[in-house]
Amino acid sequence: MGGNTLIQQRRGKGKSTLYLVPGHLSAGPIGFRNLDKTEIESSVKGRIIELLKDSVHYAPLMRIKFETGEEILLPAVEGVWVGKEIFSGATAPIENGNILPLKFIPEGTKICMIEIRPGDGGKIARTSGTYGILIQKSEDFAIIRLPSGKTKKVPILSRAMIGVVAGGGRKEKPFVKAGLKYYYMKAHHRYWPVVSAVAKNISDHPFGGKHKRNKGGITPLPKHGYPIKYGYYGSRKTGKGGKGETTGTKKSA
Repeated sequence: MGGNTLIQQRRGKGKSTLYLVPGHLSAGPIGFRNLDKTEIESSVKGRIIELLKDSVHYAPLMRIKFETGEEILLPAVEGVWVGKEIFSGATAPIENGNILPLKFIPEGTKICMIEIRPGDGGKIARTSGTYGILIQKSEDFAIIRLPSGKTKKVPILSRAMIGVVAGGGRKEKPFVKAGLKYYYMKAHHRYWPVVSAVAKNISDHPFGGKHKRNKGGITPLPKHGYPIKYGYYGSRKTGKGGKGETTGTKKSA
């Protein structure tokens, strides 16, 4: 069926600038401050100096400036405001926006920006309206209920931010115009519009072509390809077969 390179294969390589996230639209990377001795033993105080929204991140962001002079960007949680004090560390109070190790967070608390490994900056529950729930703790690990409903075990000293990521009603507003949807999807590096394979040209997909719009069919393998026990292999020709004959050679049992 030819050697067509599919769109997902081209995008997956990540080489062309056409298939990269438009970083110039981003306010910057988001993540916790670097884990240090101060956070392990006590906490660091900061303050929200700005609430903002960019085109790349789904959730609104908050810019936090700590007393050490560091500035970080984090997803804003519900119930925060410009000027609110944020604490990061083991002795931080249990309040929305504060960052603590899971060891010091009560079970049943809604959390976001959960680290998979201590110090990685936060990897789980980062998008708008999402949160995890701390459901169980042991001496070395904590069990988190993820936004998907599944559970995950992470180290007990991994950090998390208390609260629910803001912007949960994002999907309720319709786009109305296709142009708005186009720029939205482009900013988030999403493939849109999605075209059916059978509607494409033969040069763009194995299912393409102007004839019958039927999916599927045989997919012959290379002559010197894979050691299979069934199906067709070793194509003698490509394209549409004549008089209903199949393409390829049937392997004997």
